[in-house]
Amino acid sequence: FGSSLVATPGIIVGELGITGMWRGLLMSCGREGIFTAGYLGMGPVFSGKLQDQGWAEVSSKLGGSICGGIIAASLSHPMDTIKTCMQGDIKREKYGSVSQTFGTLMKEAGPKAFFRGWAWRTGRMCCAMGIMTECSYRIPKLLFPHHYTEEK
Repeated sequence: FGSSLVATPGIIVGELGITGMWRGLLMSCGREGIFTAGYLGMGPVFSGKLQDQGWAEVSSKLGGSICGGIIAASLSHPMDTIKTCMQGDIKREKYGSVSQTFGTLMKEAGPKAFFRGWAWRTGRMCCAMGIMTECSYRIPKLLFPHHYTEEK
């Protein structure tokens, strides 16, 4: 739309109606659900399992973040690809509904079409999971120190 961050939503609603703002929302919700399961669930679980096997705390957090990040990124990447195509083609010139976008991508490049940019996104997701895992260990102790006893 070639406009500012503030003006673009008004242009989209003016040209496409309010539903233009929701384009790709279902895929975005699915992607975020899997990502959230990764950093709240998979990363810490893998980290705990690695610690149980004798890994050092730092190494286990790193390993858990990498394992959780790879799994979450791999499962959510096809949804992210569909969402990005739909939002990039907001006027529906090439990509229509979710199922139409899926079909178009399959015709263009087969299953590999859904994993374009996978390495970049996976690396970014592993880093994000590492940061969030570390924050989940540190922030509660800062905000609620009375719930934690000092380790000596």
